[in-house]
Amino acid sequence: MAKTRKSKRKAEDAVSDDERETGQLPKPIATEKHPETDDEGTNQEINVKHFTIPYKDKQIPCERRGEVDNPALIWTHGAGGGLAAPAASEFADGFSEYSSIVSFQGSMNLPSRVKMFHPVIEHEDFDAALGGRSMGSRAAVMAAMQQDCKTKALVLVSFPLVGGKKNDSREQTLLHLPKDIDVLLISGDRDSMCDLEQLREVIERMKAKCWLVTVQGADHGMGWSPKGTVTAMRRKTGAVAAEWLKGRDAEKRYSSLSWVRDGKAGEMVYTDWLASLPAQAEAKEDDAQPSKTDLEAPEHDTPPPARKRKRGKT
Repeated sequence: MAKTRKSKRKAEDAVSDDERETGQLPKPIATEKHPETDDEGTNQEINVKHFTIPYKDKQIPCERRGEVDNPALIWTHGAGGGLAAPAASEFADGFSEYSSIVSFQGSMNLPSRVKMFHPVIEHEDFDAALGGRSMGSRAAVMAAMQQDCKTKALVLVSFPLVGGKKNDSREQTLLHLPKDIDVLLISGDRDSMCDLEQLREVIERMKAKCWLVTVQGADHGMGWSPKGTVTAMRRKTGAVAAEWLKGRDAEKRYSSLSWVRDGKAGEMVYTDWLASLPAQAEAKEDDAQPSKTDLEAPEHDTPPPARKRKRGKT
């Protein structure tokens, strides 16, 4: 029998607001247990409180993590999945080990996602730090600009520097940020939507002060090899972001996260903040091989082209 495959990829402009904003709401309160182990080999239990915020004639599903109700960050997911997408939820899990975070489920339409930041900000009475991954990071930047620069920090994971049908550059979104906003960028060096060399060039031109965490071997979905360490890596990026929001050195703006192999074994290594790019980040892009560890569907702006199937016997 011939097999068919359904793509998990949803375009930002191809999914209507109603398709993602309706449906069954999360349970009021839940405790999630993650079966995968962290980098120390122990299972961690993450407490997640689910709630909703009224928005027009709908409800915005939200999640609160952390020991206190007041968040240190308002965060949103990318276009390749919702709050349950591992790349989004595991970042939030790691962040919550150090600070509280509120995540919200948004529309796959970019302008709608930007607008949805505002009722969450009003509900939490907080706008000091906004963030997201992929499309969500773009929305966070735009929402911060609409807040008359009350936002003082942005946490942007896997920011899609290029996208659309013609791979148009989105650098202007970052270049328009004012100098009084601090920006944390967390990006994989094998991210097909954010060339690392191009990102560094944009950082040099930005008015806003920028810090960069390079995840060696990670793709756009923040997946790398070995697969069994991906959860720990994503949580570590969340922990780094939480620590960065608590305090940062304007003279030290570059750090990296990598998996260092030692034969069949290995360990995750975090290089703390440095005044210049870590040596391993200077490797030429031509030397890197495409990653095969994408654990989340890449978040493209346009649906992948339909494949022509050859009819045959089944």
